[in-house]
Amino acid sequence: MHPLPHLSLDTNSWLVEHNPLPVREFCDTYDSSGFDARSVYVETYWLPILGPSCVFAARRLAAWLQAEPGGFDISMVALATSLGLGSGLGRHAPIVRTLTRLVDFGLANISDTYAVRMMFPPLSARQIVRLPDHLAAAHAADRTVAGVSR
Repeated sequence: MHPLPHLSLDTNSWLVEHNPLPVREFCDTYDSSGFDARSVYVETYWLPILGPSCVFAARRLAAWLQAEPGGFDISMVALATSLGLGSGLGRHAPIVRTLTRLVDFGLANISDTYAVRMMFPPLSARQIVRLPDHLAAAHAADRTVAGVSR
């Protein structure tokens, strides 16, 4: 896969032009050391970074990819309405912004398909600093208990 440059304008345009959306799994190094998109880690620590629509979209797509490992095509309207994001499909529609944000954070990729990670990486140090204080402290404690200091 050759990703488009991380320019929201290009990603937004690509998404608007691909309906139904071809969805496949994005596989790489985090597959063995990351956290399932549906995990408590993602819900607790990635949600404040990404926002709820991104986390719910990633969870939904991961669940569907587990059921259909070869990938699937989905209507953008069906995806948007199933997530409570309305039915708009313009470049600035909530579903387009949500899917673009996943690409911007490296949790999805586009080429001839929209490839989404089933496994999320641990938060970076920069992202941990952006967490509310109580979550940053909990993250440090969780990672220490897991045997990984960050």
